[in-house]
Amino acid sequence: MPSQHSPPSIAVSSADEPPPHPRHYDTHRRMFIGPMPEKVIAQAEAHFTKQQSSNSQSQLQLELSDHSHSEGHGSGEHDIDEIIKRNAFTFFIHEGGRPEDWGEDEERNIVEEMVKRWRGNEWANIWRSRRNKKTAIAARQAGHWVGGSFEIGRFLGVNMLQETEASRDIASMASGSARRVSLGAANRVSSDWPRASTSIDQETFVSASTGLQNGNGASEHGDSRFASSSTSLLHTLHQRINSPKARTEITLPRPALSEVPPSKIQSDDVVAAGRKGKGRLVHYADRPLEEQEETAPPTEVLERTGQETLQDMSAGAAVESTDLGSPSSSSLDWGDVIMKGRADRMLVRTYYSKSDSLKPHFDEHQHRTTQNLLEADWAEYIVAWRKDRVELYTDYSLPGKEWFTGHKHMAFVIPLGASKTQLSLYSFVDLTFCIICPPTKHFREEAKPRFFLRSAKEGINIFIFKLKSRSRAVDWLWLLWRQLGGTLPSIIEVRNPRVNTRVKIDIPPGDSDRISRVFNRENVIALCMSTLKSVPDWKYLIERDMKEGKTLELAWRRDTNLDWVWLDDDVDGCERRWAVLCGLAMKQFSRPPTLEIRLADHYPTHILLKNGNRLHEPPAIEGYVERIRPNSQMRQALYMATHDGNLFVMTPHHAFPPTPPGLVKNIEDVEAFADALRKSEVHRGAMQVMHAIGVNDLRSILVIRRASHPVPESMHREGPTNQDADIYASIWAQPEERTPEDNGDEGGEEGLNKTVDKAHLRMRRSFELLLTTGHVVRFETHSCRVATEWIERLRALVLYWKQRHRVDAKEEMDLAQSRRPRLTPLARVIQDEEYPPDPPPDMGAPMPALGSLYSWCVLEGCKSIVKGGKLFVRKGLWGHFKLVQLFLTAGYLTQFRIKPKSSIHRSMRRKTSLADAYVCSGYLAAAALPKGQYRADASADPRRYQDGLETNDPDEEMLFMIWYHPQGPKSEHPIHTESTTAAKTSALPPLTGKRKLLVCRTRSRLERDAWCWALNCEIEKLVRAQKEREAKLRDTGNLIPS
Repeated sequence: MPSQHSPPSIAVSSADEPPPHPRHYDTHRRMFIGPMPEKVIAQAEAHFTKQQSSNSQSQLQLELSDHSHSEGHGSGEHDIDEIIKRNAFTFFIHEGGRPEDWGEDEERNIVEEMVKRWRGNEWANIWRSRRNKKTAIAARQAGHWVGGSFEIGRFLGVNMLQETEASRDIASMASGSARRVSLGAANRVSSDWPRASTSIDQETFVSASTGLQNGNGASEHGDSRFASSSTSLLHTLHQRINSPKARTEITLPRPALSEVPPSKIQSDDVVAAGRKGKGRLVHYADRPLEEQEETAPPTEVLERTGQETLQDMSAGAAVESTDLGSPSSSSLDWGDVIMKGRADRMLVRTYYSKSDSLKPHFDEHQHRTTQNLLEADWAEYIVAWRKDRVELYTDYSLPGKEWFTGHKHMAFVIPLGASKTQLSLYSFVDLTFCIICPPTKHFREEAKPRFFLRSAKEGINIFIFKLKSRSRAVDWLWLLWRQLGGTLPSIIEVRNPRVNTRVKIDIPPGDSDRISRVFNRENVIALCMSTLKSVPDWKYLIERDMKEGKTLELAWRRDTNLDWVWLDDDVDGCERRWAVLCGLAMKQFSRPPTLEIRLADHYPTHILLKNGNRLHEPPAIEGYVERIRPNSQMRQALYMATHDGNLFVMTPHHAFPPTPPGLVKNIEDVEAFADALRKSEVHRGAMQVMHAIGVNDLRSILVIRRASHPVPESMHREGPTNQDADIYASIWAQPEERTPEDNGDEGGEEGLNKTVDKAHLRMRRSFELLLTTGHVVRFETHSCRVATEWIERLRALVLYWKQRHRVDAKEEMDLAQSRRPRLTPLARVIQDEEYPPDPPPDMGAPMPALGSLYSWCVLEGCKSIVKGGKLFVRKGLWGHFKLVQLFLTAGYLTQFRIKPKSSIHRSMRRKTSLADAYVCSGYLAAAALPKGQYRADASADPRRYQDGLETNDPDEEMLFMIWYHPQGPKSEHPIHTESTTAAKTSALPPLTGKRKLLVCRTRSRLERDAWCWALNCEIEKLVRAQKEREAKLRDTGNLIPS
């Protein structure tokens, strides 16, 4: 059947038009081209019939229910008219309507429009005709094709994959995992966070006080002056904001906190009780967003009394929690395991130095310059923290000894109370931390029920710990840092690089539990937003983007590395009250990270052209084709799909085609259906990538043309075309010529049987890809109309992705220049004039390109391909590196071997599972290489790549390794579905189980850091999706009883 879609064109908008919404649900679309095989339709029908018979609540096959008023059949509660009426408001919102405009007239209009769309839908007629058994039997023949092109996710004329502003607000209120702070939050900050003054200089500093200061004469429930000073306070605040002084601070009267009984809170041995400073903090109620009442305006909040403000504070502080701050010595018995979940499995690298003169902060830089270290290989241990020591357990070398003793073998003990025990962050990229301590042995006296520690020998032991979960590593680092005496500073700075402004927030001394409650993600973002509104550039640089859909998020940044604050709960579902403040434990690094509030960018979906217009990303495409071999004329049935600028080729058996329009289930809730559809599309795309037999980069396509010879050519002589975006768009935007012969082609074998010259018709149904390697690849489609649609849509995709990669390469070069001077000086148009030298590298520069490099697509999983690119990879420590196209999808790494003269890069069969995988990089990875493969004193050679990237990074800064256990890919998405079979103890790898190793090299340090971050984020999501399995993994093996 002919497609009802108009010929596609390249979407270009002017600079005056608003840009598309930054989230991918609004801009990323997919098109299925051509009809579907009858076999696929029959399998889809059988699948839904099976679900209907097995489910007590009958699921809806909407398109098979006809209109009762037209045919006289009882349609029941699932009649399509009832479905539309029940969800008319949701359709209205998805169409761009506003809730305040909803009424009876709008409801009637939307129902009529939806019914009209449904009756005129091509696939609706198909499902209606298939209800007739005689027609269905005649149509269901081998080789029969059904339907035409359609937009994936379109339901009753509405694209359910799109997310409107109203539906986003509803979803954000219901979501507790990724809470957002909107623009209105800046106006809804309670009196616990007073407004702050601003001053504009070369760099703006904004001071914000977080607590309420204890004044003389304050009562137990607060200072009565606070309630009566709202008017004058607001007036004074307005004057101070507009003051021309360089810096002005606002000091508010602070009521005293009511005392909490000592039995209800945990003491903190780290923070000194007699330290001077400002009063304690007041926190917001820890209730879910959907349960909170509408926040009062600032004027109403400022009029409240101290007793009202602090009522929730006392209740919240009374909650007992040993997971906050430093562990309490008064509440823990000797031998208690502090970290929740008993213990953690960690990959540990151990070193020994005879000299005890090591610097206290042992990190990657010091490791590179330290000599005479006796090292041991990587090994996985069970690491348990018991109040005054950390114990490392491994398997016994003698079989059966663990069964006889009843516990694992204690290999090492780290005394936390020793004066030489020091904690440091080893690598910010991998979140590996290091503990140095004197060698210690444990022993037990027969008359006493506890262990004792004593020094074994002189020297220093060095332990470098790597956890699978990055958030779990941060939790370990934070709690150990607090236990070993880490104290909170009096001020924390939050920087906004967009407006070059810093917000200084006071941290008054007090109970770390209360401080952590106030310094949560939402509170800090709301405070910064309310304070930064006084900056003149806020409206144009921040607020405008937020109105277009972007959000502000917190991130700890070190140089060109970002670590977003995005997880409010730990791997067990408990609250991480130190999620924001945990970055303070990383201050021990040579260049400490800084806390920033940045716009959370998703991967961009448009390009700015030289003339100021925007080139929008075209819809991705997929469908069935046949490849024609040039020499043998053999036909190979294939399924092609594009993802992120790559053309994937699959066999029809592993095509994972989309569900035909009309087969839906659980339509009682349209929003739930839309959310499930988005997740299923991400999963389906990931399965296509993992089961693809080949891939080709769209940048390697020179020309896409209609076949002009009956016999396909094997090679071509076309040269590269002009890559200027404007010229390129004007050429490729021209529609493919259509003839009356094309419109008269019915398609398939039926169309061939009606023509005399079958070879000519097959040629007209074919299109060719002319590659940069000189090869010509021909594909034949179902009909001439389908061939022209493939040509036009592929041209638009090739145009966009060539320009997209050029923009990405330029941003990467700009980021690389921020780390070191430019290797090749810029060519000047006028050579005689004198130009100032290039500025020195500034690691504190705003670097807006970091948002794209560390995009929120990786965290939220809104794309099928989490990360992709070309890398040099080898399996194991020996052998040669191979150039591969590597893709990270659904917790697996998929490799495609790149050969110089290959037309399609073939898939490497084995997939690398990231479950139970560890990732490390830099010098730690280079030290694991065999002797002779790495020289620490080797000079870094400058390199220039084809896209213009110039780097001179050392070898170890482009290297990362992955230790993993081989596992086959599963049909379920391991992140979206938690499989019960994954939690079986038999599937858990032993501590001493043999691991495989993948060694990867990138082009630059920037690429390596981005890959490590994406891999660690994907492992984090795997750990949280398989909680039962991870719990059993931590509980496998007994510890020595205390």
